[in-house]
Amino acid sequence: MEKFIFSSRVRNLGNYLFAEIDKEKKLLKEKGKDFIDLSVGDPDVLAPQGVIEVLYNSAKEKENQKYALDQGKIELRRAIKEWCRKRFGIKVDEEKDILPLIGSKEGLVHFALAIVDKDDYIIIPSPGYPGYRGAAILAEAKIYELPLKRNNNFLPDLDEIPIEVRNKAKLIYLNYPNNPTTAVADRGFLERLVNFCCKYGIIIAYDNAYSEIYFERKPLSLLEIEGAQEVTCEFHSFSKTFCMTGFRIGWAMGNRELIGMLAKIKTNIDSGIFGAVQDAATYALRNEEGYVNNLRQIIKKRRDFFVEGLKRKGIDQVYAESTFYVWAKIPSMFNSSLSFAKYLLKKGIVVTPGIGFGKYGEGFVRFALTVEEEKLKEALMR
Repeated sequence: MEKFIFSSRVRNLGNYLFAEIDKEKKLLKEKGKDFIDLSVGDPDVLAPQGVIEVLYNSAKEKENQKYALDQGKIELRRAIKEWCRKRFGIKVDEEKDILPLIGSKEGLVHFALAIVDKDDYIIIPSPGYPGYRGAAILAEAKIYELPLKRNNNFLPDLDEIPIEVRNKAKLIYLNYPNNPTTAVADRGFLERLVNFCCKYGIIIAYDNAYSEIYFERKPLSLLEIEGAQEVTCEFHSFSKTFCMTGFRIGWAMGNRELIGMLAKIKTNIDSGIFGAVQDAATYALRNEEGYVNNLRQIIKKRRDFFVEGLKRKGIDQVYAESTFYVWAKIPSMFNSSLSFAKYLLKKGIVVTPGIGFGKYGEGFVRFALTVEEEKLKEALMR
């Protein structure tokens, strides 16, 4: 039998960063090696007990065992609307401006299929979440990597984007609070971003998955900025806010034409979100503000402890303004983020090399604060 020839899209995707890290962890387990996993942002804190109870009870309902509506339950969309009004002071219509997702990643990747044609430009941040690159490749778009540099507080300099890219770009992905750099975007930058994209007709996919994992500065919704509604689709996640990573639920909101295009793509790909999961998410938004406040305190305590420990080890260029992560400059004796990650792996510590987030992530590694403080202490001792 002849060898299969796969599509150029699959060939161009390469290996997904976190899938490769999972392979490394599996090998360590098979060898019986003990390791501390600081690589993936999958929180160890349990989801709220009330959410679990709603999920359990709702799963028994006959209506929830049928196909879900593609638009999502009206009660979930109303809960999202109420939460956004309370949290950000913005108004979104539950009928036309909100679309529940099978996790924000699903929506972010499918969004490109709704927006770009082959050889259009998609602008992605570097370092940035690997899913953005995958979305661009699957949409057969051209990629422009937008640097996030230390000297600009890991905010992009929009003026650096070449004029030929600005004129041909259909879509830009941005993510604040930022994974992996932990930076938070201020109002001034967001205003410049909206003005820039309105001027050049570029649609913004604004990934706000970490909006509730902050410590000092409270992050904004891009939809708080005047004019943003014209060009923005903003994405949110229950995974980070309520530690519901395995539930696979999030939402998109913003310009209703963009929401409609994403919905059209999704109706051809999936059949909606399990109804019991939607009920659990609705409960979380309406009842678990205290849980979120407590989660922030847990992560902040871990952050303060771990950052201080890294600095005692001589790693003094450390960034941990928000999210579950610590973004750290590698020691000068290592020539790459991969070599430092391999050095740590030999000590039984799994981290994510910065190069996995794009070429401008080189020279850094990302630590995930998704283990208990005792494990962080052990990692520092190793």
